[in-house]
Amino acid sequence: MAMNPVQHIRNASGSAARHRRTIALLSALGVLDFIPISLYQLGVIRHLPDPPSALFDSDAVNASEEARILGLPDGPISLALYAASIGLAGAALARNTSRSRLDVLLGGLLLGQAAGGVFYLYNMATVQKKVCLYCVAGAFINVASLIPLSRLLRQRGT
Repeated sequence: MAMNPVQHIRNASGSAARHRRTIALLSALGVLDFIPISLYQLGVIRHLPDPPSALFDSDAVNASEEARILGLPDGPISLALYAASIGLAGAALARNTSRSRLDVLLGGLLLGQAAGGVFYLYNMATVQKKVCLYCVAGAFINVASLIPLSRLLRQRGT
């Protein structure tokens, strides 16, 4: 009897599968991190808690002009990109090969997220002069995702 697709993904082995799972895990953390930001930007919640310091103002950072992508709140867009990363990692796992074109697509998405995260950190430090701890965590997740991505692409020979 043939293995069902979910079991096939769950049983995928090897270093490529391990790197894709690490990317999916980091992306899932990104989803969790961006839920409160998204709900704040959509008006579902009114305040994002911060550490007790004048340096932190997640409300101001996430309501700023810079917290937009193509005129839309960046929280829900970032959340969707994290979900897309999980989906692409899963699709590549389904193929269970060390050389999937989906890895290149996933790499482009992760590189874009990391660049966006670094830019936003720079913006918080130089323009807004306030820090959003949720955004810092997201940027860290984005940059950390480049580690398993580089290992995945290196073994692939690209």
